[in-house]
Amino acid sequence: MDQISDATITEIEEELAGDGVWIDPAFARSQDISADDEARIEEAVASAEQADLKVVLVEVDTQDERFQGSFSSLTAWLQDSTGGRHTTYVGWQDYSEPALQVDAYGDQPDTTYVDNVAAHENPDDFVDQVVRVQELLDDGNADALWDEVPDDEKYSWTADEGVQASEVVGGFGIVVALAVVVAGIVAWRRRRRARPAGFTLPATVLHTVRAAEDRRLRQQADAEVLALGEAIGRGEPRGSADALAAWQQALDHYAAARSILSQGAAPADVVGALVLTRRGEDARASAQDTSSSTWEPLPGCWFNPLHDGPTTRATWREEGHAVDVPSCRACAADVRAGREPRDVLDFIEGDRTVHYFRLDLGPWSRTGYGTLEPDLLGALGSSRSSALRGRGTRARRGPTG
Repeated sequence: MDQISDATITEIEEELAGDGVWIDPAFARSQDISADDEARIEEAVASAEQADLKVVLVEVDTQDERFQGSFSSLTAWLQDSTGGRHTTYVGWQDYSEPALQVDAYGDQPDTTYVDNVAAHENPDDFVDQVVRVQELLDDGNADALWDEVPDDEKYSWTADEGVQASEVVGGFGIVVALAVVVAGIVAWRRRRRARPAGFTLPATVLHTVRAAEDRRLRQQADAEVLALGEAIGRGEPRGSADALAAWQQALDHYAAARSILSQGAAPADVVGALVLTRRGEDARASAQDTSSSTWEPLPGCWFNPLHDGPTTRATWREEGHAVDVPSCRACAADVRAGREPRDVLDFIEGDRTVHYFRLDLGPWSRTGYGTLEPDLLGALGSSRSSALRGRGTRARRGPTG
């Protein structure tokens, strides 16, 4: 479905007000969902005891002007149009790979890891996953079930062979203990979603959507850290001095990222852990590449350090200030055209989103997550004491550039 039209939204709302299930015909064909399958889903929705369950199965196209590929944006729209009733939506989201998604609004059961458990137990049958969601919400045991799943099954792309990540870390010399002043920021924004003029998410909806996206970011960070640990455990550096130095950088970056995630990291920390992990992976690859020389981290995009690809310089002007920053091609093009980039890294402060560089997040915002400071580990180490002293305070406003 290229665009979800107003007529389709009306149809969805009518179906949800009836049996609580709407399935796009094209989605049903692509997933081989039969009339009997739809009846099973309707029965599960009708039998839900703990959640006001709604199922909306459609592949939201990334070119959709209203929802831009985001199931959460679609459910937020539906939630707003129904006046903010307490609802749990089950659907489909395609980020790095297609997956079940559960979004809850208002007074609903905890959905943490419900989608993970349902997908893990029924990897080859999407309808079974949807039906299982209802059982998990009623039982309230998804957290416990997910804790029982071994890490190598949670993250199937990490290798079964060789040393596990938990074993690798024992050989590291330095584990950087880090803490950042991030209290008051409750969710990370993966991507700024364009919305029609005049549409503003209610505060409760905003927090719910961001919390769901933050859980996915945390899962991504856990997976990438594990994958880096596995790669380090299986390999070894070349014998040159440059290779050994790069290998030590890989070890130190891995240890720092792992330490951050072990401390109940807030969203700003999770982004930092991902940046460190990707730098660590780059250092590891350099240490094993026979054609590499001295390893130095490549500058990331200042507007969003999770953007991929090479960077160029762009001059960002705001409130009388100008700063020359590294930018990915898309962000640089927006700046040169006189526009604010559409995908700036944001966090929630209060009931609204704020660009990360306008907040005081210690070394994260001061260095642009390392985009302005090649030695990010050094910046984190020098900020350790002040960060620990500031723990538990509200995030403060930082400079705009």
